[in-house]
Amino acid sequence: MTTLRKDIIKVPEKGTYKWQLFKQWTDEFRQTQADHVAYIALHLAGVLEPCRTKFDKLMQHHRQQLCDSSKMQRHSRAIERLQNTMSAAAMSYESNFRRH
Repeated sequence: MTTLRKDIIKVPEKGTYKWQLFKQWTDEFRQTQADHVAYIALHLAGVLEPCRTKFDKLMQHHRQQLCDSSKMQRHSRAIERLQNTMSAAAMSYESNFRRH
């Protein structure tokens, strides 16, 4: 029987420059993985294109409404909520994938 050897990644001391770099890298990795999973899920469900269309339409609507100062906060919150959806994650993954 073979044992699986696990190498432990040592986290740099908190507050140091190396720790900041490590944290930035792990945060980027987590975000990329989440975006990738969202992309695959929507793609396999066959709804990627309709989600993209609806997402783009809603973003465009809310960005246009930002000009009205009385409604700016409301539409800013709506944009933020849209950016935290599965569709936004999938679009993010797709655009990043195309750049590389």
